[in-house]
Amino acid sequence: MELEFRHLRIVIAVADEGSITKAAAALGLSQPSLTSQLQRIERAMGAPLFERARTGVVPTSFGRTVLARARTVVNEMADLRGVAAATVAAHAEVELRLGGRPSPLLSVIVPRLAALRGEEDGPAVSVQVHTDPSAAALQGRVRAGRLDAAVLCDVIGFEIGATEGVRREVLVPVEPEFVALSEAHRLADREVIDLADLAEENWMIDPQEDHGGLGPLRAACRAAGFEPRITHEISDSSSAREFVTTGQCVSLAQPTSREGRGLVVRPLRGDPIRNRLELVWKDPSPIEPRLLKDAVISAYASLVDRNPSYARWWANNGRTA
Repeated sequence: MELEFRHLRIVIAVADEGSITKAAAALGLSQPSLTSQLQRIERAMGAPLFERARTGVVPTSFGRTVLARARTVVNEMADLRGVAAATVAAHAEVELRLGGRPSPLLSVIVPRLAALRGEEDGPAVSVQVHTDPSAAALQGRVRAGRLDAAVLCDVIGFEIGATEGVRREVLVPVEPEFVALSEAHRLADREVIDLADLAEENWMIDPQEDHGGLGPLRAACRAAGFEPRITHEISDSSSAREFVTTGQCVSLAQPTSREGRGLVVRPLRGDPIRNRLELVWKDPSPIEPRLLKDAVISAYASLVDRNPSYARWWANNGRTA
């Protein structure tokens, strides 16, 4: 008979328990079965490992030598299993369900999260993305466990508020809303546009946004002395762009929006509509929140230069906002 790892465990159990009966119970074997296996082990070793004592069994001199080696092998095997488990965990894939509003930001965050494995020597990260223009809907998905985390765009003064069981942290304290115009618009050449100069324009909103996209716009326009004329309610970004570039309407726009192909994106004087970007997540997070926050902030900073107008705004306000 060749000695196997399970045989070492039997020898150790008998020595630790000091009794064939107790060792059998600890190993989940019957006493006759354990006695039979121990006898075969001793025959394979060529000498007795135990001798009877008044209180049970004790190792022989040879048995003590075998026990010392057996414990070393068993401990090293446990260490090897621990290393193997850690290696498998390090190479496993972590899935993250990440939400955010429709914007370029998510597409820049994902590769940064994928790069975390190399930077942190951690598991590979697989990201599933869900977009929704409503910050409230995104936060609700996180709370319900349908998303692990989300990047919210909360309008300052029209905040959706926190929800129980969801953690939130501000990443970008102030992000101004810009205005999108046709490049043929009479105001397209201005570096900064006064909201009051858009009083006679047709406006487009996204009805899926919080407050129907109308509340913050209406409040800002009323402060500028007019009521916005809402003529277009469009959620599809391609259709929305076509209406703006053809001069049929104007709309609020993310400052990281790329200009070109008939579109210009300009700041509004005084930043009458401002957002706050926040990360929301629910513990336990598949990815350490610190790493997720760093990835979002880094991704956002890389988008600032997409729009020269926003790069100028950021240089003057972004670091102190």
